[in-house]
Amino acid sequence: MSSPDFVTIDVFQRPPGGRILWWLNLRRQLARTPGLRGATVNHSNNGTHALIPAIIPGGGALVAAWESPEAAEAAFRGPLRRAIDGPGRFSLDGELVRVRVDSESELDNWHGWVPRADGAKPLTKDEPMVAIVHGILHRRELGTFLRNNMHAASRAAHHPGHRGSVDISSQLPFEHTSISLWKTYALAQDYAYKPGGHATAMKHTQTAKAHRVGVFLQVRPIASTGSLGIDSPAYPNLPPANRGGL
Repeated sequence: MSSPDFVTIDVFQRPPGGRILWWLNLRRQLARTPGLRGATVNHSNNGTHALIPAIIPGGGALVAAWESPEAAEAAFRGPLRRAIDGPGRFSLDGELVRVRVDSESELDNWHGWVPRADGAKPLTKDEPMVAIVHGILHRRELGTFLRNNMHAASRAAHHPGHRGSVDISSQLPFEHTSISLWKTYALAQDYAYKPGGHATAMKHTQTAKAHRVGVFLQVRPIASTGSLGIDSPAYPNLPPANRGGL
């Protein structure tokens, strides 16, 4: 019987050793890391929590899916330790709960990773939630997406359920993946579907078929360290994320 993916997220405002070397070395390490179901190494930006995002993204992010928490722990104690041993790191451990692929999507995966949520219990309304929205835009939609994103970012920044967010990409400028952290599942739904802001952007995306690729993931956070775009820890009531003793 298969089990849901164990997911780790690590985001740096400035990756250790510099962004380019970090990117190259991490990709080489991941290619020979056991227990890994899939991973994507990304630029990270402030596009989900700033009205005018940085033109050149200076951060880095690793999103990885593992066969088990034990496989992730072994990797972070061994070959990946240097890549995640740096200041200002936000880390999160979670369980994949739900996967939705757009009906018009050309792919059912995220750079080769086919997310798996088999056997996961649905989120309850009062549980914390992490939303990951991965998309690759049609070229004609880039300008509209950027304008809509400004309004969605403003709504998120002032929403009582928002616990941090980041925009990541490994293929700029048309690939955009948002990771947003929410105090509860109910508050995440309020943000997503209440008129204006995100709801307007989402409706346009659906009616205009703005994306060539679209994958939506729900993650149940089970451990967290640091903050992501806000001035306080994202989930202070959760245990720290396990990164091999770092």
